[in-house]
Amino acid sequence: MRTLLTIVVIVMLLLGGSFTSYRYIQTTTHTAGEHLELLEQSISIEKWEGAQKELSTVHQSWDKSNTWWSILLDHEEIDTIDMSLSRLESLLARQDVTLSLAEVSTLKILFENLHEKEKFTLKNVL
Repeated sequence: MRTLLTIVVIVMLLLGGSFTSYRYIQTTTHTAGEHLELLEQSISIEKWEGAQKELSTVHQSWDKSNTWWSILLDHEEIDTIDMSLSRLESLLARQDVTLSLAEVSTLKILFENLHEKEKFTLKNVL
């Protein structure tokens, strides 16, 4: 009886931790996506100061969540997002509309893919 209780407690802790980490990733990717939308709008109308400010917000949000993400996710994906953010920063400094918008789209896809990879679906389990 004691063994069964221990197994149930361990399974509940694993499921709870998994759900909590999924919700954290879902929340942070959604927040990043919203900021990237605002950034995309600023770039589209060539409002460069607003774009820089929004990129700064994305960077701050990313720096906060990066610590936990490195525990929960594959480091290669985190490195890809870091490189994309660096490219976007230099493109904004050059005020290149086309390439900046392309990099923002890349970042949005990277964040969406992270969220999709962490979903508990049959495709991800198998």
